[in-house]
Amino acid sequence: MAPSRVPGSRRLRKVVVCLRKGRPGNGGVAMVLKEILRESGVRAVWVMENGLKRAVGRGVDAVVVGGGDGTMLHAAQATMGSGIPLLGINLGSLGFLTSVKAEEIGYVLPKIFSGQYGLSTRSVLSAKMEGGGRSWCALNEISVAPAPGSLMVRVGVKVGGEFFSEYHADGLLVASPTGSTAYSLSAGGPLVSPKVKAMVLTPVCAHAMAQRPVVVGEGEGVELSLAPLEKAALLRVDGVLAGKLTVGRKLRVTVAQPVVRLMHPAGVGFYGLARQKLGWSGATARGGR
Repeated sequence: MAPSRVPGSRRLRKVVVCLRKGRPGNGGVAMVLKEILRESGVRAVWVMENGLKRAVGRGVDAVVVGGGDGTMLHAAQATMGSGIPLLGINLGSLGFLTSVKAEEIGYVLPKIFSGQYGLSTRSVLSAKMEGGGRSWCALNEISVAPAPGSLMVRVGVKVGGEFFSEYHADGLLVASPTGSTAYSLSAGGPLVSPKVKAMVLTPVCAHAMAQRPVVVGEGEGVELSLAPLEKAALLRVDGVLAGKLTVGRKLRVTVAQPVVRLMHPAGVGFYGLARQKLGWSGATARGGR
């Protein structure tokens, strides 16, 4: 796969760097990264997580994020709609959204800063409460979970305006293709290529074994509502508590207009990253069985 570049720029000239505070090894990574930036002639603005949104503006070619997927999700929220790509350095554990290992930065980042990188465009979910209520955007998923004191929750689901099912489970997820590798995957959902225009409905420990994950078209829209006997349910956006879903209110989830762009080393795509992160064995990159 030939390396793609940010339109109008073959090299990165200015980046914003955000390393997760308190992450072990940050000091060493920061020292190496500063030297690479200096040698590459890249101007860098260093910020903490809470200052990321203010730092992203005109002239910024990329945001370099050091941490795990949680840090990357925070960065995605802070930069959503800007079109500025995110480059993730994995300082966590699995890190599906981070494409560069900490031990690789010495030889991978100079290539990326010189313009040798790929870009992956990721769709974003939009969730809006009916009646002019609040709205949210999520890169990974929108989740509904039992309120404190409840073990399970009943959630009615409509897809494309048609009643589909009432899930009785420990929770229900509406995941994007990007989110298919996160909470949805751990709950038994399928891996979905980010190039697929779809959403995934994934129940968490469903009471009925027949209720399985379902892939729906991104243009159909999903509507969630609580069963009449439920009191309330917790609503989370990319794992962060956003509010409550109450009886009589409806939450509509669609695909949003903004997108998130992820930067990765040239030649490293979704499937290779999935194989690496999940530790799959089998045929190598050279092919064969």
